[in-house]
Amino acid sequence: MAVDTLTTQKTKVAASAKISSLGELAKTIRASAVAEALSDRRAYASNEALLELELTRPSVRAAVKDGLARGVARAVAAHDPQVQAIYTYDPSVDPDGEGGDDQPFDATIHLLALVTAPSAALQAFIAALDRALTESLQDLPSPIFQIRESVLDLNLITRQDVQDRKGYAGLLSATFAPAIEIWRR
Repeated sequence: MAVDTLTTQKTKVAASAKISSLGELAKTIRASAVAEALSDRRAYASNEALLELELTRPSVRAAVKDGLARGVARAVAAHDPQVQAIYTYDPSVDPDGEGGDDQPFDATIHLLALVTAPSAALQAFIAALDRALTESLQDLPSPIFQIRESVLDLNLITRQDVQDRKGYAGLLSATFAPAIEIWRR
């Protein structure tokens, strides 16, 4: 009985540490993305109203989203050695170019991960990272990020998928608005 209790306690402690470390990872990704997007980082560190104003600018929101994508790519690649490359794409791109600047901002980070083989463990990590990052982004003074229930749309693809142009893998060879590589092993 004592061994089972000790094992259960160790499992709970390990799970708690993992959750905590994912939360810290998400905060680091968020902080880095915001810092990269803003020109004068020190001015925003203590002034939430100024940060909120900056996050209303489309160029700043887009820069934060790009920084988040790069941070997520690095985290996913560091977690699983089967990840070979990570790409970002924009499903809302208008092929006719008639969308203009008045399209609503999509805070979802759309990524493709080229893997040697998809795994349930990687999918679970991505889902946990999504939850942690979504929670972390709710601390930003912007309703665009605060109302989100999920921010990651990360799909796993294989070389065979790319060769067959199957599903999302077809975006890698798309003529118009192809996926853009943001990380490679």
